[in-house]
Amino acid sequence: MKKLLLLMTTPFFSFGKITPEISTPDKFSENLFDQITSSNYLAATGGCKVISLKVFHPPEHKKYPSDPWRCLFSVDVIEDGYGPGQVLPEKVYLDKKTGVWRKKRYTLSRESTRRSLEVYGIKSLSELQPLELYNIQAVNARGYAVIDSNIPLWEKKKGVQKNLSFCLIQNQSYSAICGYGPVAYDGKEVDFTPYMLKSLETVEMGLPEKSNN
Repeated sequence: MKKLLLLMTTPFFSFGKITPEISTPDKFSENLFDQITSSNYLAATGGCKVISLKVFHPPEHKKYPSDPWRCLFSVDVIEDGYGPGQVLPEKVYLDKKTGVWRKKRYTLSRESTRRSLEVYGIKSLSELQPLELYNIQAVNARGYAVIDSNIPLWEKKKGVQKNLSFCLIQNQSYSAICGYGPVAYDGKEVDFTPYMLKSLETVEMGLPEKSNN
């Protein structure tokens, strides 16, 4: 518990930072965004309370397609990381010594390998694409974002090319906000990846509910 508390209070990054740095499209503008200060994106707010962020978008699109975000316990986010539940031979984990999210490969069991081939509709694990990992520092939270180009068959049928998953842990709190959604589709030139990553920099968690009075 002492290690966890230290982890929660140590400022590993400066404000508003994505590591590694990303290139934004020429059409990206910090003036094109939807200001969200509500729990609209959350399936269950729990200890996360109100989430505030700027959802950036390209000129021709005003809404980022996303599943509802979830409020989780930070200990579960740290314990689970990203990977095994996706039947991938690669996972994302928190290096507790440095506070940096990292990737590592591991060997799938025979059953997990069979499941992976079925889920992704592939003949060999060599067809899987490496995960793209970003460490995110937001207004008062930090965590990871993963770009996954390994698309399950049921999503491929909808034209999904890649998904973005993230979890941000609120500073000095036991709460974390996690989300998931497609960022690119077949036949569509718009790639929401840089817009969503930049949006995550603006996340502020744990804001109080506004009084109606």
